[in-house]
Amino acid sequence: MYSSAAKAYFKTKVNTTSQEEIVVLLFEAAIKFLEQSKIKIQEKDFQEKGNLISKALDVIAELDASLNAEKGGELAQNLHALYLFCQSRLLMANLKMDTEIIDEVITMLKKIGSAFAEIIQSSKLK
Repeated sequence: MYSSAAKAYFKTKVNTTSQEEIVVLLFEAAIKFLEQSKIKIQEKDFQEKGNLISKALDVIAELDASLNAEKGGELAQNLHALYLFCQSRLLMANLKMDTEIIDEVITMLKKIGSAFAEIIQSSKLK
């Protein structure tokens, strides 16, 4: 699927990227998959739409699994609830072929992802 050069690039990228930056990359990946799924709905390529939404669900599950309830406290609990909400909305969007629901989730993921990016940026400036 990927060339050996592409695999080497991705491996290097992951190994040289901080954990915080990987979280931002995960948000970007989920958003990308969801944007692509909307196109597949318009093209009536329902199998690929389902694959892309599944990939986004996997990314959100990974974000959820990375939460540390002990250190994160109430914030981690709130993020967990939000991730569950996004997952349930995406399952509904997948069934109904509803791009508006996908847009709703994209909006939430963009807000959370940009908040993480801002936190990372401000911590680098200190």
